[in-house]
Amino acid sequence: MGPPDLLNIPAPDRPAEPLLPLNALRAFDAVARRGSVAAAARELGVTPGAVSQQIRLLEDVLKVRLLERQGRGVSLTAGAAGAAPALHEAFARLGEASRLLRQDAGASARVRLGAPGALAAAWLAPRLAGQDIDLIADPAPEDLDRFRLDLDIRYGPGPWPGYRSARLLTESLAPAASPALLAPFAGDWRAALTALPLIHDMSPGRDPAQPGWRTWLDRRRMKRADLAAGDHYARPEHVVAAAAAGRGAALVRRSLADGAIARGELISLVADGVTALDWSYYILSPETRPLPRAARSVIDTLRHLAEPFEAAGV
Repeated sequence: MGPPDLLNIPAPDRPAEPLLPLNALRAFDAVARRGSVAAAARELGVTPGAVSQQIRLLEDVLKVRLLERQGRGVSLTAGAAGAAPALHEAFARLGEASRLLRQDAGASARVRLGAPGALAAAWLAPRLAGQDIDLIADPAPEDLDRFRLDLDIRYGPGPWPGYRSARLLTESLAPAASPALLAPFAGDWRAALTALPLIHDMSPGRDPAQPGWRTWLDRRRMKRADLAAGDHYARPEHVVAAAAAGRGAALVRRSLADGAIARGELISLVADGVTALDWSYYILSPETRPLPRAARSVIDTLRHLAEPFEAAGV
C-alpha cells in the first residue's frame, strides 16, 4: 500500500503526461496575452531574442507552429489559441499557490501596492503609517501582471480591460498660494490672481479636462498680459512644492496639495475656484488572478480612508 493521499485528491486514471518546459510555457503565455514578442520580453524582463528562443523550443518539442507573424505583432494558431486561456489560468493559480506557501511558512503577508509617485508620497504615505503595505511608486505597467504587485492605483479615465477596477478618488483643481503671498490681499482672490506670479503645470499625460491658467482665468473673465511668465514644472507635485515655497499662485490638484493645505503651507480657493476633472484614481487587480484576502483588506482600508477626503472636497 502506498502512502496516504494527504489532499484526498482522486488518483488519475492514467499517468500524467510530462510537463513541457516551464520557461517556454511562460514565454508563450506572455506572448499570447501581449500580442508581440517585444511586449512579452518587457513583461518578463528578458530580451526579445530570449523569448523567441523559448517559443522555438516549445514548437520543436511539440512539432507544431504556435505563432504566425502579423504586421509588427504575432497571432496564435488555432491550436495555440485554444490552449492559451488554460495556460494563463494555470500560471495565475501557481502565483496564488506560491503566495499561500510563503504565508504558511511565516513570510510576511504585506501587500505590495503600486501608485503614481506623487499620490504615494502626498496622499497615501501619511495615511498608511503602520499598515502592512509596501508602496511602490511609479511601477511599470507590466509589474501587476508579473506578480511584482498585488494592487495598482492608476490615474486616468478607465476602464482598463483585463483588470478589475474600483474608483478610489475623484480629482479636482483649484488655485492655491502660500499664506505669506496672500496676506497683502486680505482675502481678495481676484486681486491676488491678477498680481501674483503664476506657476504652470507642464506635466505630460494630464487629464484633457485640466485647464491651464489662460483657460481658468478666461472662464472667470479675468485678464493678465503676462500669462507666459512664471515658473514651469513638469511634475504636478513640484507645482505644489513651489507654491508652498512662495514662488507664486498655482493650479493644484487637491489630492497632491491636501497635506500642504492641512499643514498651513498653502491656502486654496474653494467654491467658484474649483474645477472638477474627468479622470480619477482607480484600484486595479488582474481579472485572471484570485484576489488574496490581504489585498481585499487593503482595498477596504483605502476606501475607508478616501471617504472623508471625498466628502470634504478641496
